[in-house]
This record gives sequence, structure tokens and C-alpha cells, in this order.
Amino acid sequence: MSIDDIRVYIRDRILMDPDLSLGEDDDLLLSNVLDSLRVMLLVSHLEERLGFTIPPEDVTLENFQSLGQIHRYLDERRSTV
Repeated sequence: MSIDDIRVYIRDRILMDPDLSLGEDDDLLLSNVLDSLRVMLLVSHLEERLGFTIPPEDVTLENFQSLGQIHRYLDERRSTV
């Protein structure tokens, strides 16, 4: 899954704002782009698309703060599954 796939899902499906600009390093959590409910929607979508579970203890600021961090986390997680 690419950064752009994640960006499009957040922008179009979670936020329902296809015109919103989301950069790879934009802070999604502290800027309130994603709140706890939206993070869980994203996690559910990622698990469904990628076919593995994301443990609750991995849903952290370090792993889900930006598109780049989400992408890096998913790559690391995929290599351990």
C-alpha cells in the first residue's frame, strides 16, 4: 500500500474532503485531522486491505502521526507477519 493510497483513503473516505492537501510529513494527530475514532476507522481499513492485524499497542503517535510514519510502520509490520 502506497502513501498515496493511505492519503486518498483518509481524505476521501474518512474526512470526505477530496480537495484537502495532506503532505507526507503533515501531523495528522496533533492537528486533529485524525481523532481516535478516525484512527480506528483507518486501522480497520488497513487491516482489511493488508490482511493482517495491527495490535492495539502499535496504534501510537510514533506509528500514526503522519502518512510517512504510517507507511513505514506498515512496511515494517508486513515484514514481520
